[in-house]
Amino acid sequence: MVRALSRFMRIIKPARVPIILFIGTIFLIFSLGAVAQDRVGSTSQPLTTTSDATDWTTQNNEVPVCWETPGYDREKDIVRNAVSNTWEWHANIRFTGWYACPTEVGIGGSGTVRNVRIRIHAQDTSNAGAGGSARVGTAALSSAEDNNPGVNLSFNPDGTADEGRVEYIAVHEFGHVLGFIHEQDAPGNEGPAKCNQSVDSDANPIPITGYDRDSVMNYCNRDGNMTGYLTDVDIAGVQKVYGVRKQNVATLNPCASAPLKGMASLAAPWNNGGLASIAVYPSDGTSFPGWTQWVDRDGGWGDEVKWTSGDFNGDGKFDIGAIWNNNGSNVLTTRLSTGSTFTHEHWLLNGGGWINTTAWMAGDFNGDGKSDIAGAWNNNGLASIAVYPSDGTSFPGWTQWTDRDGGWGNTVRWMAGDFNGDGKTDVGAAWNNDGITTLTVRLSQGDKFSHVHWRENAGRWWDSAIFVAGDFNGDGLDDIAQLWNDMGLTSIKVSLSNGSQFQVPVDWSKRDGGWGGIIRWISGDFNGDGRTDIAAIWNNGGTNTITVRASDGAKFTHAHWATNAGGWIDSTAWCAGKFQ
Repeated sequence: MVRALSRFMRIIKPARVPIILFIGTIFLIFSLGAVAQDRVGSTSQPLTTTSDATDWTTQNNEVPVCWETPGYDREKDIVRNAVSNTWEWHANIRFTGWYACPTEVGIGGSGTVRNVRIRIHAQDTSNAGAGGSARVGTAALSSAEDNNPGVNLSFNPDGTADEGRVEYIAVHEFGHVLGFIHEQDAPGNEGPAKCNQSVDSDANPIPITGYDRDSVMNYCNRDGNMTGYLTDVDIAGVQKVYGVRKQNVATLNPCASAPLKGMASLAAPWNNGGLASIAVYPSDGTSFPGWTQWVDRDGGWGDEVKWTSGDFNGDGKFDIGAIWNNNGSNVLTTRLSTGSTFTHEHWLLNGGGWINTTAWMAGDFNGDGKSDIAGAWNNNGLASIAVYPSDGTSFPGWTQWTDRDGGWGNTVRWMAGDFNGDGKTDVGAAWNNDGITTLTVRLSQGDKFSHVHWRENAGRWWDSAIFVAGDFNGDGLDDIAQLWNDMGLTSIKVSLSNGSQFQVPVDWSKRDGGWGGIIRWISGDFNGDGRTDIAAIWNNGGTNTITVRASDGAKFTHAHWATNAGGWIDSTAWCAGKFQ
């Protein structure tokens, strides 16, 4: 297990005991000039205290970052994306810049601008080709005139540093930049599992929860300092300090569309001055040539509204559903398609208690030809799923099709699809199983779900990954695709269904097109060839660009289907369906 991280900074005993704030079981330390030096065999935490310092909340939760050293493009991509996919993904903290550091010195020169400057050093292949050290908190800020970078990283210059090791170094060192010290310095580091690496007897921590052996800030974590994963306690700690990041709506499935056979178009409910409007973008098989407003300021808008699409009245046209909080109760509203507009009706006024984390899905769960609505919800730490069957004119009530069956987690990705091809929609879940993606299916029996793991190891888990369901190879069985940030570009793996399990995920698209946290991803058969494609709607200079990755049954091909397709609004929900 490699744990040596730095060869750059001399160990300095603190001039005085620093003030430490403990959040979760990762610890904040406030002392200007403090350097978190990561070296096996150190007997003290190398801190230099010259004056009081603060965390980044005094900087509007913004950390300006720049690179002093040219080159190392591969490693820089890994570092930036590892930080983005961990600390920045979970907490209300922004790492900005990531450009070449300004160098002009003198009064008024750009070299006086203070950033978290990263200096890269060449090293040999030891420690998997990567190491690092960092100053703690806002003490990591410096200018060119200071000649004292806040972060030092070292990589094998031939580009062979282990990717997982580089990710670990990035997440660990930027944990120090955020103000966290080494977890092994906490009380609780004792017994047979005691971590003896670089324990600082002067740290004097006072944690408010238990010791976290597996923290990314602990030298003795179970991954041997070779992965950049955050534990639940790491996440709780950084969120306690900086607040919870407002999740981008793409990860919350802002419009959960029912499975569809046939060519799909797009519909976009959007906030039009506090009221809901809906624009429809018909597909012609090769593009979205334009759009029209099918609904103009009809009904209230709320950012917490959960949108779905499905054929709720069974007339062959997809409708739009909305679930919203009416004084603590769920109201289920439909906007039924006439082929050229939507008509607005309440189908259920009191649909149980509102829980903001409930995942809402549409699908024909009982196989009667009409789309229903299902809500997966947190029932005291376990998952329950309520189904609201449609009778064609309303949702007359709901029943629990699964009651406290399987664990609940707020990072679980829920999706609807007919995974076994029996004509009834099932519920799929992708979840983090100790850093590995596990795919679970709750198969519909027409009046309840049965729970089974269809792929226990579907590859690496990223909290920022997007999961969508669809029949990507056109065999009549819905599959699951995982999209993730692959060093700033989008990669996609597909786990094909054989009717009883998901096969090993296969690359269908590798680093093809940019990745961004505000891209809206949605699946549908946009060219009408019987295979599900994946659309991305993204902000291109303030206007919508719609890109489609069309499936040929074994891979995706990437093309822009619409540019300048209306103004971008962050809260817009994008739905797929056969609306005409």
